[in-house]
Amino acid sequence: MYANPFSPIFGGKPDVFFGRDRILNLFDLAMIDKGSDNRALFVTGTRGSGKTALLEQLSIKAAKKNKTVIDLGPENTISQLIYELAGFDETTSTINPQASVSILGSGGGISVGSVSKTKHVGKANLQSLLLDACKKSKNGIFVTVDEVQKVPIEDISSLCNAFQMASRKGMDIMLAVAGLPYAYTKITRHEGCTYLRRATHEELGLFTWKEAADAFSEVFSMVKGIKIENIYLDRMNEASYGHPYLMQLLGYHLILQINDSNPKSPHEVKWDELEKAISNAIIAYEQRALKPLLEELPTNEVKYLAEMSRCLGEDRLARTADISQGLGIPQNKLSKTRAYLVDHGIVASPEHGKLLFCIPYLADYIINKNPAMASSIEVAMQRKV
Repeated sequence: MYANPFSPIFGGKPDVFFGRDRILNLFDLAMIDKGSDNRALFVTGTRGSGKTALLEQLSIKAAKKNKTVIDLGPENTISQLIYELAGFDETTSTINPQASVSILGSGGGISVGSVSKTKHVGKANLQSLLLDACKKSKNGIFVTVDEVQKVPIEDISSLCNAFQMASRKGMDIMLAVAGLPYAYTKITRHEGCTYLRRATHEELGLFTWKEAADAFSEVFSMVKGIKIENIYLDRMNEASYGHPYLMQLLGYHLILQINDSNPKSPHEVKWDELEKAISNAIIAYEQRALKPLLEELPTNEVKYLAEMSRCLGEDRLARTADISQGLGIPQNKLSKTRAYLVDHGIVASPEHGKLLFCIPYLADYIINKNPAMASSIEVAMQRKV
């Protein structure tokens, strides 16, 4: 049995992280240079592009520099941060139990028992808490926020204002947030989020052929006893389209396929093992990534994508005029639908009047799998159970 270094955990921390060297190097420099523009980072990308994994790598790097690292999720983000900074989210004041209360100026009095008053520590206290925490931290503070598109804009504004003040005071503070593509425009246009408007924006796309080839080669070199020819690595590269999550799936299923046959060491990868692994990886990708993606989209957007899939030419581009004609709806009435898909990073417009898919295998999945019939209820109704 061979140890499997690939870990296709959706939204989790992979055992092996590959790529994004440029961003990691910029972060290393930013940790040293307190005046660097890269001390505030806004990462965007579609699901599976490696946003969460990248945030984790940044946290690991910051921790190795002995920085105070605070990783936050989209739920109760400000409350989480306050608790991490202060160690509590409420304070309690107690009146001295020996206090006396004068009675009608007679000089007499009565002693009262202790009285406690609890005060909630909220957004209004965030700025002072962050400043105090920065003063106490010897090596600075690094905060990450994942799935920032789910955080209420008022909370993001409070976060930005606190970080803005800490930066103004020259504190050693760094921030990295990650979210879906549309989050960047939505957040940076908000008046209270100027701090993130000036942040370095990194859009995580597909790996280039060389980046993916180097990653596959590096990871497989870590697996002792498995020999894989370059032509097979090229086939995996081709099947992955340079998509980080797909790359993890492909590598994972190939080693899983090899282990299923109880191999002897050393083992040379066979073509049928590779093709079976690719098939299994794509099925897993469809179920874990594509099916949930379509289920979350509004009905009109799904219909638009279905028609776009049918209109793809040999160059894998679709004319918006053809999509409009196929749907029987004027182009100007489809502009919001088209903009929604572009803002969410599902499609892109490489040239005027044309669109392409940004999500690998999505077009074929829509055509071949008929996701509109994916619901068991709809299937039962169609078959008149």
